[in-house]
Amino acid sequence: MLLRLFFDAGSGVLLWAHDVEAKARFGYPVEAADLDIPAVLRAEIEQLITDYDAAFPWEDPGGPTMFGYGDDPPFASRVLALLPKLRAALPGIAFESDYEG
Repeated sequence: MLLRLFFDAGSGVLLWAHDVEAKARFGYPVEAADLDIPAVLRAEIEQLITDYDAAFPWEDPGGPTMFGYGDDPPFASRVLALLPKLRAALPGIAFESDYEG
């Protein structure tokens, strides 16, 4: 089962089902509340989404930096810190993100 971690401004979601098994279990967007993870990790995900949405350039949404494709994208260090926590909390689920080289 594979989940992808990427931002979609305004969606309220950070995780997305990426294979048939994950989509069957979660649908396409994966709500943090639907994961069997510690409350502190759920809060970390929700805070990251909130902070991303607050920083998103709504007046010019097409810029590459906010999507993680520019040099030194915002939130990269937080995503990279979050991924091993998710992997440890949900060992039966694989996670990937464009923030990982």
